[in-house]
Amino acid sequence: MAHDTSAVITSHVEAAPVRVWFALTDAEALTAWYWPASMHPRAYSEPVVGGRFGVDAGDMGFAGEYRELDPPRRLVQSWRWAGDDRDSRVTIELAPSGAGTDLRIVHDRVDEETAEMYRAGWESCLTRLPAYLAATPSAESR
Repeated sequence: MAHDTSAVITSHVEAAPVRVWFALTDAEALTAWYWPASMHPRAYSEPVVGGRFGVDAGDMGFAGEYRELDPPRRLVQSWRWAGDDRDSRVTIELAPSGAGTDLRIVHDRVDEETAEMYRAGWESCLTRLPAYLAATPSAESR
């Protein structure tokens, strides 16, 4: 099984990069938008190089380690889905675009089938991000 395929996802949200960065790295924020609230997700996040993060929603979950952090522009993290036996890698780049932010997510070091699954998963998660950002205009100032 080759592990050299990438899922590439692009998105735009109407929020400044610093707010999107917060949503991607704060445990409480991840619990609010990553999976539907009905799944009662739990999260943890220590956004420092070498820090751990993860989201658990019962039968589903993932965890990893922050490898690179360049707030609010780029983060690289290892990623392991619950039950997997190896890590993949996620690189998220944020770029200001008008009053909002363009996101580019590359989830790599996976096979083609897993890349398709991750692409669909990221796209699903990202549909909830704008509502979270709209509902929490000053979340990063906490």
